[in-house]
Amino acid sequence: MSRRNKVDIFNEQCAVVGGGWTAMRYHDDGGVSVSEMLSFNSVFEVNPFEVGRSRAAERRGYAARKRSVFDALGVKTLLRRAVASLSNGEMRRVLIARALLKCPARLVVRDPFGGLDPGWREKIRALPEKAGAMGTELVLEGMSGGGFKTGKTGSWAKRRRGADARAGTGRPVVEMHGVELAFGSRVLFKNFSWTVREGERWILRGPNGSGKTTLLALVTGDSPLSYAFDIRLFGRRRGEAGTALAELRRHVGVVSSEREAALGESVETQLDAALAETTRLLVLDEPCCNLSARRARSALERVSRWLDAHPKAASVCVAHSMSHVPQGFDREILLPPANEAACSPTEQEERKNR
Repeated sequence: MSRRNKVDIFNEQCAVVGGGWTAMRYHDDGGVSVSEMLSFNSVFEVNPFEVGRSRAAERRGYAARKRSVFDALGVKTLLRRAVASLSNGEMRRVLIARALLKCPARLVVRDPFGGLDPGWREKIRALPEKAGAMGTELVLEGMSGGGFKTGKTGSWAKRRRGADARAGTGRPVVEMHGVELAFGSRVLFKNFSWTVREGERWILRGPNGSGKTTLLALVTGDSPLSYAFDIRLFGRRRGEAGTALAELRRHVGVVSSEREAALGESVETQLDAALAETTRLLVLDEPCCNLSARRARSALERVSRWLDAHPKAASVCVAHSMSHVPQGFDREILLPPANEAACSPTEQEERKNR
């Protein structure tokens, strides 16, 4: 058992996906699976050609805690998935599991909550006690960010008051009709329709693995599946005569924590490009996920100022915490867990009012 270890989860994520590209999960041809990544040989970086070194103690420790670690971090359902296909939050859980499988006596995990939905944040807060039962003193650094509140008195309800004054009057920016999408047995969308109009500000939320980034990739064209469905951007459908993807993308600004991990582009650098005069749709995919409180506040203020100056621009923001949403976002899509296929925002609203 190693005596001490310190892991920066975001740096670990960069090491796994760095040098790739943000849409690689949609083009993946298999690659390393989660099961392989969490195998003994991978966790302990065993050279298959090494001889003369006994790893009996390490193997016993690994075998003794494997089931407990998998259960605590919910990775059993991910084992057959390709690492490249994981969502941001799913990747974080797998990386924490990998660190615990090294059997350290003391483990310090920096920024363990980035990208995790509120439910998993609560489970991770309880993880030190479970790790202690395995023989590891677990310290969580950078515990920050709260979840969304629900109900009439919650912070979400307060943001929504008076929201409909701007809704439904502008021209459509995004139109999706009857989208049906599944990856193997994982059903994400079934007969899903959604319209985003000029000037609208949408919060997109849901548990890890529910398809939030996948939905945005269908909008931006990062997923090749965007050509397979009835999806229109600024009134144009990709693939139709005279519609160039490059021309459509010129009007879309994207800021993404995954882009930072894969390409090394800081959020500030991404904002420089996204907040342009040509931008008509601003996509924010967990932009504050890996930022300090100071940097997150600065980024959100910058976005809010830009949106105030561009009232016709539409925007969609993925976030797991209200503190990571710019001011003025007043409409919502809530995606259910995978295999509880998402319905349209209109149907969600009807269910709330029943």
